[in-house]
Amino acid sequence: MNRKASILTTFTLSIAWVAMPGCVVWDINDGILASNDNLGRIEDELNAIDEGLGTTNENLGTVEARLTSMDQQLKSLQTQLDATNKHLESLRKTINNIDQTIPFLSISGDDEEEQEALEHESESPTKPAEPTRE
Repeated sequence: MNRKASILTTFTLSIAWVAMPGCVVWDINDGILASNDNLGRIEDELNAIDEGLGTTNENLGTVEARLTSMDQQLKSLQTQLDATNKHLESLRKTINNIDQTIPFLSISGDDEEEQEALEHESESPTKPAEPTRE
């Protein structure tokens, strides 16, 4: 019986040895198939993100064009406001000159300190004076 047991043991071990690598190979194969499925899903998600980023880039281009247009309009408006400010400053000086020439009219509504400040501004052209808060 010793020989039969030895043959049976050898046969069992042979079957186990043949079956084991097959199991490992099938497990590896299943793992690779699962990985491929996951990679396909990840690729689909990345493509969707890429499309979304393309749309976002287009939208940002539109926003940039609008901002550039608004910037140009604001620069034009600033130029017009600066010109208006110079005209109003000139008009105020003229009115103050009339007030100084004919003191009883008091057209400007400025007190003496404001008139003096305006006269000193005309002597040294610098930044326009800030409006006073009362």
